[in-house]
Amino acid sequence: MTRFISKKDLITWLEKLIQERILIAPTTKNGLLLFQPVSEVEDIVLDFQNTELSPKECFFSATETLFAVKREDGRTELVPATVDRDTVLFGLHPCDAMGMAINDKPFLAEPADTLYGQHRARTTLIGLPCSKPTTECFCTSMGGGPHDPTHLDVLLTEAEDGYIVQAVTGKGEEILPSSVVEREIVSPPPPSVEPVPAAGISEVMERVFEAPYWSRLADRCIHCNICAYVCPTCYCFDVRDYANGGRIERVRSWESCQSPGFTRIAGGYDPRSSKGARLRQRFYHKLRYFPQEFGALGCVGCGRCIRACPVNIDIREVISDVQKLGAKIGT
Repeated sequence: MTRFISKKDLITWLEKLIQERILIAPTTKNGLLLFQPVSEVEDIVLDFQNTELSPKECFFSATETLFAVKREDGRTELVPATVDRDTVLFGLHPCDAMGMAINDKPFLAEPADTLYGQHRARTTLIGLPCSKPTTECFCTSMGGGPHDPTHLDVLLTEAEDGYIVQAVTGKGEEILPSSVVEREIVSPPPPSVEPVPAAGISEVMERVFEAPYWSRLADRCIHCNICAYVCPTCYCFDVRDYANGGRIERVRSWESCQSPGFTRIAGGYDPRSSKGARLRQRFYHKLRYFPQEFGALGCVGCGRCIRACPVNIDIREVISDVQKLGAKIGT
C-alpha cells in the first residue's frame, strides 16, 4: 500500500498552510517562473521544468541584514536578525533540494551561520519530482536524480487523480494532513537524463590547473555573473555597512568569484586578476575544492547556468574537455 492524497485534498492542505505559515512556491511573476510567497493556491504552478532562479534565496537571500548596531544614551546595542515564522517551501525539484544540502555544508559548519541555520530549521521542504527534465539537465551525473527524495522532507509524486505521498523526515511526517490515505498505486518511473562524464573529475582537475584551456574559455566571459546568481550552490557574498535611521546595518549581498576585484586584498593585490584565473576558480571550486573540503561536488546538474549564459559557456562541455585534457596530460 502507498500513501496518497487527492488533488482536492492537496488544495485544501495548501490553503491551510497559507493560513498557518509562509508558503513559498513556484509562481509566475512578470513572465518569469520563480519561487515566491503565495497567498492564493491558484497562483501555484505544479507542472514545470525548472524555475528561472533556484530557491536558495529562501535561506541565503540576495540581500539581507545580518544585524544592526544601535547607539542610544551612550550605549551600544547589537540587534541580530531573526526568523520569526515557519515557512513551507513547496514544489522544489530534487536537484534544488540537493543544492540546499550542499550549501548546508559551508553555512552550518562551525562556526555556523546563525541566520541561515534559523531559516533552515524553520522551513519544511515539500518537493515534486522532475517529470520533464530540460535538455540541459544532468542531475544523475552529479549524484542526484529526477525522483530522488533524499534531501526533502516530503516528496509528492503525481499519479492518477492525486499524488503519492512520501514522508522522508520526521518534520515531513508532522506536517502531513489527515486526508493522506493508503491506496494501492504504482509510482511512475523516473525519466531518463543525458549523462555527463563526471566520474573522477575532482582528481582530473588537479592535473589541468595550468592548462591554457582556461584562458581560451574565458575569452568569451563578459563578467555578467548570471551563472552564480541562477546557481543553487553558489554562495559568494559581499558584506557592507549602511546607516539607516540612526543605526548601522550590516548587509550581506550575493557576489560572484567572476567579478573583477572580488579577491582583491589590502594593498591592491589581486591573486586572480585575469579572466582566465577567475573562470578557472568557478569550476575548480565546484569540481575540486568543494569536494576536497566537504566530500561532495558543488554542482547538482540543474542546467540553469547553461541556459542563462549569454556566451554559451557550458559546464557539461567543460567537464568533458577536462576529462580529455587530463587524459592527455596523464599520459
